[in-house]
Amino acid sequence: MSNRPIFNIPATVKEDTDNYRNLVDRFVAGDLDDARFKGRRVPMGIYSQRGYEPGEERYMVRVRVPGGVVTKDQLKVLNQLSKEYGNAYLHITTRQDIQIHQLKIEDTPEVLFKLLEAGLSPRGGGGNTVRNILNSARAGVNPEEAFDTTPHNLALTEYLIKTRSSFNLPRKYKIAFSSDPKDDSLATLNDLGFIATKQDDKRGFKVYGGGGMGGSSEVGIVLEEFVEEDKIFHVAEAIKRFFDEYGDRSNKHKARLRFVRKRLGDKEFVSKYKKYLEKVLAEDLEVEELKLYQELREDEGKKIDLTADYLYTEKVEGYYSLELRMENGDISYDELNSLLGLLDNSEASIRTTIKQGLLIRGVKGENLEGLIENINQINTNLVVANMGTMPVSCKGASTCKLGLCISPNLSEAIREKLMTLDDELQSVLPQIYISGCPNVCGQHIIANLGFEGKAKRHNDRLLPYYALFLGGNVEEGNSKYGEAVVDIPAKRIPDFLAELARLLSEDGDYNRANFNTYLEKGGKAKIVELAEEFIAIPTYEEDSDIYKDWGKKEDFSLAGRGPGECGAGVMDIIQLDINTAKSNYKKAIKEEDADELYKSIINSSRALLAVRGIDTDKDRVILAEFKTEFIDKNLVDNHYNEILNAALDYKLGDIDNLFSYQNQINNLIKRVEYLFNSLNAKLEFELEEVSSDNNNEDKNILDSEVADLRGVKCPMNFVKAKVALAPLNSGDILDIYLDEGEPIVNVPQSLISEGHEVLSKEKREDGSYSLKVKKV
Repeated sequence: MSNRPIFNIPATVKEDTDNYRNLVDRFVAGDLDDARFKGRRVPMGIYSQRGYEPGEERYMVRVRVPGGVVTKDQLKVLNQLSKEYGNAYLHITTRQDIQIHQLKIEDTPEVLFKLLEAGLSPRGGGGNTVRNILNSARAGVNPEEAFDTTPHNLALTEYLIKTRSSFNLPRKYKIAFSSDPKDDSLATLNDLGFIATKQDDKRGFKVYGGGGMGGSSEVGIVLEEFVEEDKIFHVAEAIKRFFDEYGDRSNKHKARLRFVRKRLGDKEFVSKYKKYLEKVLAEDLEVEELKLYQELREDEGKKIDLTADYLYTEKVEGYYSLELRMENGDISYDELNSLLGLLDNSEASIRTTIKQGLLIRGVKGENLEGLIENINQINTNLVVANMGTMPVSCKGASTCKLGLCISPNLSEAIREKLMTLDDELQSVLPQIYISGCPNVCGQHIIANLGFEGKAKRHNDRLLPYYALFLGGNVEEGNSKYGEAVVDIPAKRIPDFLAELARLLSEDGDYNRANFNTYLEKGGKAKIVELAEEFIAIPTYEEDSDIYKDWGKKEDFSLAGRGPGECGAGVMDIIQLDINTAKSNYKKAIKEEDADELYKSIINSSRALLAVRGIDTDKDRVILAEFKTEFIDKNLVDNHYNEILNAALDYKLGDIDNLFSYQNQINNLIKRVEYLFNSLNAKLEFELEEVSSDNNNEDKNILDSEVADLRGVKCPMNFVKAKVALAPLNSGDILDIYLDEGEPIVNVPQSLISEGHEVLSKEKREDGSYSLKVKKV
């Protein structure tokens, strides 16, 4: 038995790293286009970062840290790479990965090879892959655990990432292990989760599946009450095959495993999983060895009284785990270098945590005070007395292309405000979680108190907002997601939280440890009432600062946001502009108001500019950019130039009204909405460019009561069915002609999963089928 956990990089990952160098060489030489290169680099864990001009792009490397297990020597390598190739700091994620930021693409192959030498790799850090498998950071030292789940985590990671089929799934596949029912690694909220338990003295797991955070978040359901520990490979393989076959590759918004569950229903979902498991168990599956280990501990240390948020007792009396929390998960080269220097001669081990921190394990009680004092000399923010003053935050718009708000800056503003309060008030708030957009990278929906970044318009100006979420909880049998209760302008949130701390401290019914109980007994109404005191918006002239995000001098904008590399972000603001354009048009026709027709042109033209990272309130610029980005690039037919020119003529007073163009304006709105509905999870348009031929085809689909999709194969028949439904009003009925076989099997189910109602399905004389669909 080893004295440390063991993880081996599979040979296939090493081969893929060798191939990656060739891809980069081709890309740099101009022999590989960006779109194709992106499809290869993202599954290698290489993401582009926002804020750079063409030719000056920088990239992030997301290094897989299985179960949070990282050695001091590996941290030294990561730290050195950040200094040599990046911006001299590391970022720890809520999935226990470690990220190196701001690398040049031509340097990434060398970084990957140096990571391999240290037993690390970013393979699977992005894309439709098996992502980093979570594990309890205290696994192995937690006195309340069933057993140490670290060997299981590492073995399952080795098993899954050695197979290339794990990197071509319908969407990301997330797995977690928790060593006790408190579920500190979110096993109940992942695609697949294992919670350690024992039955008749045998070690095994209760298994959850079909959970996940993001669009239509779900708490997992029980798949197995108990499986023995050596069957984790079979369970994970069964779910992988099930997901691979039933995941919806035609709609990235609904491709995660939880949407398969929604489509099938819980009972059928479990039944199908069981059938896959039965097949896997009948095979001679080549699994990995569970490599057990035992961390070294000397004789018992000195027992101390525990009162701090950052200390945990360990199994061996007198030993403790010390949790470090870095602001926004960031630690600089100098800070980490000094920290590792303190631990060089120590037997202490290190884990990354899902709270963007480090857990130092195996600290003797008599050494704690001195260690904490030395750490405080490095950075006083690393050892945090009250966790409520140190929010968990994703990177948001600071580096992520999908970010709406700069969440790290809000986190810093919150901490700065709360640290001005006295110690008693600082200890009142629970842990705060912040995401810069709806994508939940900051895990705001599991928090007692969380914030989700949003963009809203007021008096035709954009403002950074956050939705306040209350009541999230994670624990086996009691996991639930928080509820959005009120939207608060970003600049008002620190003051709101300071007042909330005062409110809670004076409320005799409040106890931080039972925050959700307090909500249920009337506390929720009190918090919402307080929050509503902070939502009023002054005019720009009265207070221009509220129209700016934290840390920015310029007004809030969607500029720079656009196609990301793992999800959506600006959909709400696009939908807002489309709905406004529709409202303008209806009002124009009803009241014969030419100004409203003009506004409908502007709002429909502006809607999709956010996808291209363009944000402007200048009408002339909106029309010019729409022409450049959509008409000139054959996404909108060039006959719509006539409408844009007419809008300019009307604005200049050269024509009196726009009513002769009203039908064309209505069609423009429909075309924009059609494009919007074709966006995939990466904010890319999943359709062919318009030409004289296929534009007529699209027009026929749009203008006809029948969408003839005979001869169109899966999954394009589903895409075209969505296109045909897009311009219709809710309640409208459309007939869709489909071929027998896969088309008539797959398309109806996919449309139902979108919320539409299938009224009938009839076989036609030519052998095809007529599907009657009512739009949701």
